[in-house]
Amino acid sequence: MSEAMETKSVELEQSGEAVAVETEQLEVKAADVEIEAKADDLDVVRKAVDTVTAEANSVKAQNAELQQKSENLEGELKAKAAELEQKAAALEELEAKMAAPKIHVKKDVNNMESKVQFKTFLSEGIEGLRSKAADLQIGVDAQGGYALPEELRREIIEIEHEISPLRQVVSVASAATTDVKQLVSIGDAASGWVGETTTRGDTNSPELAQRSATFGEVYAKPLVYQHMLEDAFFGVESWLTKEVARQFAEAEGAAFLNGNGSNKPVGILNGLTLSSSSAANDTTGAYQVINSGVDGVLGATDVDVVDFLRSVVIATKTGYLSNAKWMMNRATHDLLVNLKNGNGEYFLQRNLTEAAASKLFGFDIIINEDMADIPATTGDACPILFGDFARAYQIIDRVGVSMTRDPYTQPGAVKFYTRKRVGSMVLDASALKVVAVSKA
Repeated sequence: MSEAMETKSVELEQSGEAVAVETEQLEVKAADVEIEAKADDLDVVRKAVDTVTAEANSVKAQNAELQQKSENLEGELKAKAAELEQKAAALEELEAKMAAPKIHVKKDVNNMESKVQFKTFLSEGIEGLRSKAADLQIGVDAQGGYALPEELRREIIEIEHEISPLRQVVSVASAATTDVKQLVSIGDAASGWVGETTTRGDTNSPELAQRSATFGEVYAKPLVYQHMLEDAFFGVESWLTKEVARQFAEAEGAAFLNGNGSNKPVGILNGLTLSSSSAANDTTGAYQVINSGVDGVLGATDVDVVDFLRSVVIATKTGYLSNAKWMMNRATHDLLVNLKNGNGEYFLQRNLTEAAASKLFGFDIIINEDMADIPATTGDACPILFGDFARAYQIIDRVGVSMTRDPYTQPGAVKFYTRKRVGSMVLDASALKVVAVSKA
């Protein structure tokens, strides 16, 4: 091969290599362009994703705001509903009070003036009040009754408190409605001891029972002759309030012990089986019954009677003893007063300057003639109660005592129909022990 041809061949080879290099460079540039294009596309995608994410977060924030507004609105609606319910209850109570018989007197009228006006009502009726007191506003309920002045209403309750032994020792409350309920704890939260790394098991939770008061209407209808009302020296208003209080107390005293809840309060002994001993039931509100187990007596001997009554005290939890009392009638009390030991000495210390022993084992004795005698014939009876009466039982007085004056039914006499509503309920069934005796 000639030199010229070799030279040409070298040039062509170099030229091919240059073309190859240029081609490779072009391919690299093309790859770079493709990568840049893909990077641009990725940026677009990323921006789109960011936009979508931002929009999603915005929607979430709006949803959260809407949910919060919805919850706030729901809370406001519940609060409004509760407020409306309270207002409805208050309105119902107000309507009940407005419908109740009332005699309104000016606030600066003293107790004596109120009683004078009441005496005018007793002797001359509502027309007499209108003629003597132009500024007196008198409300009449649908039944035609007139409320007693506040001072006299309180006087009736206070006199009744003195007459009724149960009212002296149980819990007494007033209510503007007959829908009275009380929650009572009937169980304790359990506990236990564990080591540092020992597994803690679940414990029992405290339980609650709901008590509901049962109401009845007690009334008195004393009759007063017109001549008595016309006698200026006769304190008819004082006599009438005491007579009404006495009649109320007599009716209520029996009901608070033995009432069955039918048009009257539920009594302490209602539903109890006295023929045998039974434990207290906090769920149903039944008191513990402790039967003597001896036919017709508290014990076979005087010593046995004392031991039996001591066992009643022992069966009462310590927490109830600080305010515990005995309740019995005079016949049962007389039996206990005459108990003697083997040396012929009286168990109850007798002081001739006192009417009778007032304590047994250091606890006061309340005399209540509504309590049953120890049965002399076949049957079961509860002659004695012991415990903390205030924690065991509650009397609830429905606010208001109304009176209707009837001068028409019996000529020459005036009947005063006086009424009030009263209820009761068991509070703590463990606070009171029912001592029972059975006669075969």
